[in-house]
Amino acid sequence: MNELVIQVGGDADIVQISNGDTLIRVPVKLRRRSGKRRLRQTKVQFAELSAELTALQSALVRGYRWRAMLDTGEVASMKDIADSENVDRSYVARMINMTLLAPELIEAILDDTVPDWTLDDVAIAPPDRWDEQLAKFTALKPHLSGYN
Repeated sequence: MNELVIQVGGDADIVQISNGDTLIRVPVKLRRRSGKRRLRQTKVQFAELSAELTALQSALVRGYRWRAMLDTGEVASMKDIADSENVDRSYVARMINMTLLAPELIEAILDDTVPDWTLDDVAIAPPDRWDEQLAKFTALKPHLSGYN
């Protein structure tokens, strides 16, 4: 039986596609050899990610965690979360508000492309509609204007 060998035929390529996703292309060559089929690993360098989260990223994580606790019934109310976390109820509400942001705003927070936004700007009474949120935050950070 011939073994199928996959060999990297060049350098890995990172491409930003039109919908905003990132595509990693690794060119390979396929060859048959006798024996078992195996996939050989090669070294690919990845960009280092920061281990530290920004205040907005941490707030987003807390908000999604607390919202999941409510959704699954792990806790009955935001008051229960506040009591268990030893924080104010309004703080819990603000963090959960972060989960209601427009996807473009969440992406900008996760990408850390909004260094001048504060937690108060984002978490306190954001508009209900995503287009209104984008209009409000475009005034704070003009690079989001392409999302309107």
